[in-house]
Amino acid sequence: MDNQEKYDLLAEGETGLASSMGIYPGNKNFKFEAAQIEKSLALNKDFKLVSFNKAEVDIEFSVMSFNAEIEYQEATFNIDLYVCETKNINLNDYGFANSIDEASIQKATEQEYFLETSMYFELDPLSSFHLQLKVLNAIVPDASLVIDFMSYRLLSAKWLSMAADSAVPPSPDYLYTLHCVYDEDGENGNRRYWFHTHGLHRCGSVELEMLNFSQGAEQMNTLINMTVKKFLSDPAKEKERFTIGYDGMGINLCWLRWEEALKDLPKNILGGAADRDEADNVHAEPSGILFAVEDGNMISPEIYASTLAENPIYYITNEETNRMSALAKERFSSFERIFTREYKKPEKKSFLKNLFGPKEDEKPGWTFLVKLGLTVDDPESGSEKEHLWYDVLSIENNQIKGKLLNQPYWISNLHEGDLGIYPLEVLTDWIIYSPDNTYTPDSAYLLV
Repeated sequence: MDNQEKYDLLAEGETGLASSMGIYPGNKNFKFEAAQIEKSLALNKDFKLVSFNKAEVDIEFSVMSFNAEIEYQEATFNIDLYVCETKNINLNDYGFANSIDEASIQKATEQEYFLETSMYFELDPLSSFHLQLKVLNAIVPDASLVIDFMSYRLLSAKWLSMAADSAVPPSPDYLYTLHCVYDEDGENGNRRYWFHTHGLHRCGSVELEMLNFSQGAEQMNTLINMTVKKFLSDPAKEKERFTIGYDGMGINLCWLRWEEALKDLPKNILGGAADRDEADNVHAEPSGILFAVEDGNMISPEIYASTLAENPIYYITNEETNRMSALAKERFSSFERIFTREYKKPEKKSFLKNLFGPKEDEKPGWTFLVKLGLTVDDPESGSEKEHLWYDVLSIENNQIKGKLLNQPYWISNLHEGDLGIYPLEVLTDWIIYSPDNTYTPDSAYLLV
């Protein structure tokens, strides 16, 4: 299948690429056997095993092969299962999607075999991905490591257990990785960047890229990540303008397939033809170069860099907002437990004590933030929300008292620095900053 056929398939919301993930046991005595795999799948209550059969073995790839037909959320998935030798995998070739302790890595290196799963996403990407995690966890409940071959990343087995047991899918951030590559401009020392994703193709979307820009790398990182979130639920057609956010005016983008976009970009840039001409080069697969659209012209998205640094609003689908809120509430008990243990009220000091008191080295403390969805002024449907971050001051009786950290756009009676008390029902996200780590609902497995 050539790229034109692949682009046509993706334009119809389909993909020719299966999602491939692997799992390493945590016990050297664990043995993969047909009966054990079938029983593990049959006993799982989150999905229904319809059939399980041995499949033909490709001796260069696996030592055992199976096919499982599974029903999940009224869809049918055909999942290929392969028991493979770990000696064919170099773990150093993969990055880390989340925190993995050294003991787990060591256990993984001691394994002789791992299980690989391959399946097409028959539901929306996150629901399908969630099922794949549930299948992996069902077969190897005491794992040491997970490999996502699509995003080239390693995943914590502790995270897998938490995610598979949850009723809510994990963050879409786990569906893909964003590689950020740069080189130095010899003439003036400026960096020029190439951002590109891996993992979206299995989701029915082109991969996304930004090429040949030098300004606002942090803002461009956020912009491409927010664009990915849109494409996972509603991918834009090629050359179709879409609005991803608001910075006082609309933030408008579109994309061109890389084969077309490179014709109008300087030769020999990072991500140019030279980076795509090798056989089986993953960067030669269907991918869309993102452009800003202003006054009908397609230009570099870096024109938004300065305004994106000034508290922009990014548009997030209702489905993703609801998912984030459900996950934040599901794991809020971890937030509250750590808040109760670690939060210290700011000490009130007199002017004289501040002036003449001993200068002790203050240790960095903990910060607890929540995002709350509050109704905007004059909502058209009665449900429009602006999502605002608050610094948490207390939690009592399922109510959160906090201090508003940013200036709202569309709620006139709220201002940065205001104090308020809100019910847990309006919670949409949370984050904890400790002296040496950051915790979110997706990394709550670390809050032990």
